[in-house]
Amino acid sequence: MGVMRAAESQEMADTARALADIARELSRLSSALAACAKGNPADVEVLTSSQEALDRISRQLDDWTTSSTSGQEKLRQEILDTLRRDGPALFPELAAATLSLPDEIRPVLQAMEREGLVEIRTMRGWQLVSLTDRGRREAGSVPRCHVGRET
Repeated sequence: MGVMRAAESQEMADTARALADIARELSRLSSALAACAKGNPADVEVLTSSQEALDRISRQLDDWTTSSTSGQEKLRQEILDTLRRDGPALFPELAAATLSLPDEIRPVLQAMEREGLVEIRTMRGWQLVSLTDRGRREAGSVPRCHVGRET
C-alpha cells in the first residue's frame, strides 16, 4: 500500500505542476484579453480578477509541489548520509534509520539507483543498498563514524 501511496503522491505532484502551468498560461491570456478590452471597464475588471485568481492558484500549486519535492530531497539526503556513515544496508534498516516505511523509501531509492548513486542487490531475498562511487562523492567525504565511537 505504501508503494501505491508513493506512486500516487508522485502522480499528484506531476498533476499539480501541470495545473500550475495551465493556470499561469490562463493568467497570461486573461492579461492579454484585459489589455484588448480597455474600452469596456466591466470586462477589464472581470479579466483582471480572473488573472489575480489564476496567479494565486499557480502559486499555491507551486508551493504544494515544492513542499512535496523538498520532503523527497530530505529523504534522499538522509539515505545518502546513512549509507555514508554506516555502509551498506537493507531496505528495512534504511527505513528505520530515516524514520520511514520501507515502501516510502523504495521509489526514492529506485530513482537514486537510476541516477547511479546507489546499487541495489538482491541477496537471499533481501535487497541490500550500497553507495556507488558517484553516490559517495555526492554524499561527501565525511569520515565514517558510528554512534558510541569516538573518531
